[in-house]
Amino acid sequence: MSDDEVTAPGRPSSGRVRPMVLLVVALILVAAWGVWRLGAPDLVQDGSKGDGYGWDPPSITFGLHNDGFTDVTLVGVGRSGPGFELQRVDGVPVLLPPGESGRITLVYRVTDCGRVPTGAWPVPVVAVTWRGESTVYLDQPRQQRRDDLPEPQGPDVEWQEGLAAKNCALTGRS
Repeated sequence: MSDDEVTAPGRPSSGRVRPMVLLVVALILVAAWGVWRLGAPDLVQDGSKGDGYGWDPPSITFGLHNDGFTDVTLVGVGRSGPGFELQRVDGVPVLLPPGESGRITLVYRVTDCGRVPTGAWPVPVVAVTWRGESTVYLDQPRQQRRDDLPEPQGPDVEWQEGLAAKNCALTGRS
């Protein structure tokens, strides 16, 4: 070794990750999650409940608002169930830019009054964003069961049971 060379003892690696590396990795993960989350559909129902109900044929009309940060295309809304068949969906497909709203009407046909679901039955909304397709379920408010036509009051039931009961009373089916 020459006189010009300086040697310093090496520090053995302790196998620990520096705190700065952990901070950078955590920030990258949080940023990636935030970008991913921006593409998720953030749909809310305008108003507190469906703003229009029809009983013959049974139908429900409500507004949907895009509270997200990206465009959302609604490609499907509603579903059929036992005794309750979805006939038509008005207002879909529709593109909802951030901050915009659309109106949806679901028209049903009661096929068996006694088989219509009586429990909670949220409305599925199939939405497409840049992330792909996903399904959001929107709870509908309960409504009064009005199968006794002259009587305007009745017990609160799930929305689909209320629509079916009124339709069955109007058409004379049970």
